[in-house]
Amino acid sequence: MTTDERPRDGYRAFMLTLRKRSTPYLFLAPMVILMGIFIIAPILRNAWMSVHEWYLPRPGYHPFVGLKNYYDVFTASTFQNSLKVTGIYVVVTVLARYVLAMGIALLLNVPFRGRGLVRSIVIIPWAIPVVVACLIWAQMLDFQFGPINYWLMQLGILDERANWLADLNLVLPTAMVVNIWKGTAYPAIMLLAGLQSIPLDLYEAAAVDGASSWRKFASITLPMLKPVSLIVFLLLVIWTIKDFGIIYVLTQGGPAHATEVLTVYVYKRAFEGMRLGEAAAGGMVLLAISMLLTVFYLKVLGGEESVW
Repeated sequence: MTTDERPRDGYRAFMLTLRKRSTPYLFLAPMVILMGIFIIAPILRNAWMSVHEWYLPRPGYHPFVGLKNYYDVFTASTFQNSLKVTGIYVVVTVLARYVLAMGIALLLNVPFRGRGLVRSIVIIPWAIPVVVACLIWAQMLDFQFGPINYWLMQLGILDERANWLADLNLVLPTAMVVNIWKGTAYPAIMLLAGLQSIPLDLYEAAAVDGASSWRKFASITLPMLKPVSLIVFLLLVIWTIKDFGIIYVLTQGGPAHATEVLTVYVYKRAFEGMRLGEAAAGGMVLLAISMLLTVFYLKVLGGEESVW
C-alpha cells in the first residue's frame, strides 16, 4: 500500500464512522426542530414576557419589571382563589374518577353477554369532543328548559328548579360532575387492561383457601394493580390541572370566580384584563406545577418499569 492510499483509507473510515454516529441524530432532527419551534420557543417567549410589563392598550411599551408580575399574581386574591378552586377540583375529580373507573373495570372484567358492546358504550363520553359534550350538558342543565331539573322534580328530589350553572353552591360541583362523566372512561380502560394481566391462578388459589371476594380484591387485585394505579393517578392529576375546556365552556370561571381554575385565570388575565405580563407569569407558575408533576410521574413510571 502506497503512502497516498493510507490517508485515503483513514478518511473513508472516518467518514463511515461519522455517518453511522450521525444517522440517529439526523432522524431525530425534524422532531427536535419542531419541538423547538412550537414548544421551547413559546416557553422562552412567555418567560421573557413574564418579567416585562406587557399591557395591550400600550403597544410597544414593555419595560423590564423583574419579578413584579409574579408578585402581583401571587398577592392577587383572584389568583389565590384560583389555586384553591383548582386544588378542590383536582382532588375531588381525580378521586371520583379513579373509584368509578375501578368499579367499571371490575364489572367489564366479568364475562357476560354483550360485554364488547358495553365496553364500546363506556368509551363514548371520552370520545366526544369537549366543546360538544359541554354544550350538551349546558342544555341539559338549563334553568328553564333543562331536562335534568324536570326529571329531578318529577322524581320528587327537587321542589323547585336548580340553577346549576349560576348558583355559587352548585356550580363547582356541577362542573366536577361533567368532568367525572367525561374523564372516567380512559382510566377505566387502563385499569381493565391491568386487571386482565393478573394471573387467574392467584384467584383460584385464594378460592381454595376460602377467601371472600373482598379479601381477593384487597389482597390480590389492589396490590397487583399498584403500578397501573399510580400511572392513572398521576396522569389524571396532570390532565386535570391543565383542564380548560370544561370550565370555560360551562361557566367561563364564574359566577364570582367560583369555578375559576388556574388555566381560566391565566386566559382571563390575558384576554379580558389585557395584562399579558401577569398572564405570562401565571402561565409560568402553571408550567412549573405541571413539570414537577411530570417529573414525579416519570420517576414513578421508571421505578415501576424496573420492578417489572
